[in-house]
Amino acid sequence: MGKKKLVKIGSIILICAAIDIALHLVTSEYSTMPKNPNYSKLAGQIGTEITVTIWALLAFSSAAYVFFRAQDSIIGAGIRKGIRYGSAIALLWLFAMMEGVSLFGNSIINEFVVGLSDAIPVLLMGILLSLLEAKKENNAPSEPLPFSQKIATVFIFSLIFSCVRYLAYFTQVINSGYQTSPFNTFLWTILMGACIGEVCILFGNTGNNLSLERRAVKFGVLIFGFNWAAFLIFMPLLFSGYLIDVLIRIVLDILIATIGYYLTFSLRIEHLRTADIDDKSRLKI
Repeated sequence: MGKKKLVKIGSIILICAAIDIALHLVTSEYSTMPKNPNYSKLAGQIGTEITVTIWALLAFSSAAYVFFRAQDSIIGAGIRKGIRYGSAIALLWLFAMMEGVSLFGNSIINEFVVGLSDAIPVLLMGILLSLLEAKKENNAPSEPLPFSQKIATVFIFSLIFSCVRYLAYFTQVINSGYQTSPFNTFLWTILMGACIGEVCILFGNTGNNLSLERRAVKFGVLIFGFNWAAFLIFMPLLFSGYLIDVLIRIVLDILIATIGYYLTFSLRIEHLRTADIDDKSRLKI
């Protein structure tokens, strides 16, 4: 990667991070910041504004890194690839933000508006980064998943995410609102699992030249994990007392995404094999 291209990438990251911060300032009326926050040592030493700026640069840099590492795994070419990637990460970050409704009792409108302030710039970044890249689709599947497989994908991810998350809720491994806000917690957990399934659908195949196990790890750790961790790390960077909770969430959710991907595509492979056997049987008849 040449110096000129690196400069362009850096400029895009800076611009999108600046837009993110500007949108949060514009929508400050909908801020979900606690009234008496217990700031982290980092925020106490360098200030909340600089801490938030560091997070924005870290989050958007991580998203850009994943784009260039996983671009061959994204269906489409040119700007279509960028829209697909940006939409996937925007959806992921937006739904992650919505957990505040059940976890902290925040207004759903406030969480949605604040979430959009992150989702819009990362969508824009995906589009801008795709304009720099001339690569065409190489490893992307020739055909998108059929509708029945998409439904199965959403169902599998929702089921696995809900089971693992509720196990963590009941054992109090992570903080949750399942006791104080059971309905909102249930609804968010189901929808968040479906959201990760939708991200899997948007990315489709993560490399035909890789084994299913390695593709699952690539999706769970690189594509999902980096972007998920980059977003969640905001809390321990700015506030005290969230580090262990966030680290456990990241590990659990990466495991969920990896298993979900493996089950989704293992079932698809089995489905294709069954269909192939049926076709051969008909030909013999």
